[in-house]
Amino acid sequence: MNHAVDQQLIEAVQTGDEVAVVQALTDGADPNAAASRYRGSVLIEAARSGKLGIVGLLVDAGARIGPFGYFHVTPLRVAVLEAHTGVVQYFIAQGALQAEPTTRTSVLTEAVSYTRHRPRPAALATLRVLLEAGATPHPGEEAPLITAVMRSVAPVVLRLLLMSGANVNQRRSDGTPALVIAARRGDHAAVDVLLQAGAEVDIPDPQGRTALMHAIERNEQPVIAALLLAGAAIDTVSTDGMTALELARGWQHQNVQFMLGEHHAGLDDVPIIRTVVRITPTGVRLTSDPRMLRLLASVIDIVLDDLGDDEWATRTGVDADTPRTVALRLRNQLVQADNASWQQLDVTAGELAATRSALVELAYGTTRVPPTGTSRLEVVDLLEELNRQLGQW
Repeated sequence: MNHAVDQQLIEAVQTGDEVAVVQALTDGADPNAAASRYRGSVLIEAARSGKLGIVGLLVDAGARIGPFGYFHVTPLRVAVLEAHTGVVQYFIAQGALQAEPTTRTSVLTEAVSYTRHRPRPAALATLRVLLEAGATPHPGEEAPLITAVMRSVAPVVLRLLLMSGANVNQRRSDGTPALVIAARRGDHAAVDVLLQAGAEVDIPDPQGRTALMHAIERNEQPVIAALLLAGAAIDTVSTDGMTALELARGWQHQNVQFMLGEHHAGLDDVPIIRTVVRITPTGVRLTSDPRMLRLLASVIDIVLDDLGDDEWATRTGVDADTPRTVALRLRNQLVQADNASWQQLDVTAGELAATRSALVELAYGTTRVPPTGTSRLEVVDLLEELNRQLGQW
């Protein structure tokens, strides 16, 4: 063993110097030398950098393509995670898929996940290479389509998996269909892709609940709309005796009741069997630049001035003191955040509701004068952004 020559090989690989790699190997360097304790072999180092020429030189010299070190890292896995498509193709041609250890997550499952964590064209191309090569998940892992839906990957990834032969009605290991998983997560893009690919719109989970039922419980209205437009049945009865309408009434989702065809909706006290825990915040922190937070104060002032206290109370059900107090606090009680550049204000749920009501009045009500330098459409955008965030709770 010649440590000096091995070190020359390591440095040549790390700098991407093919000529120096050839010289070190000619001088007797070990093609399986460890680049460092934690970074793996020189072949893994070359795979990490994407230097296909150096990868080929090392393999030709006898470098092992199988797992290396305590963590069983392989050159193929590293190339997949770094999305070096050409290197991945080379390793696959050398039989690297068969050399992958089963003690770690499969490279296919990791490749699907990485399209979410590190989205870039090369990651999609790498996934396509693995699929075309016949890569499969390890025993005990979920099917790639299920992994993709659970990770909320981009629609293009779902389409690639489906074009590569994934079963659009694939079920998770517990029997839950991909469409139901997407609906539960409020992923209307995934729902649309699956439906367009021919997913059964009323396919039930093991409890007999459909994607529509789960979407209704979670008040995921874009998902509900997509399912209804695809012909989802509203009269299906689950194993525990629930229907879509009963779930909407039991959760008091009035807008959903109208979507289901009801002409009247109230705050009914309907006993149902629930499958979700709903969070109801009693307070919230507003964070932004002072200009944006004071814009909210201006909206409140304009609406109160236009409607007057009595009309405000009639239209919103809240006395005018609450929004007026919020407006003062938005101007005078902003606090600089620790370790961040924004300013913030903690408000109660009631104060937030009053602020939202003011935005609604200015966006869609009779009040027509927006704050100076702001258009009505900008107020609409502000309201919709707030609604979207509230819908994520």
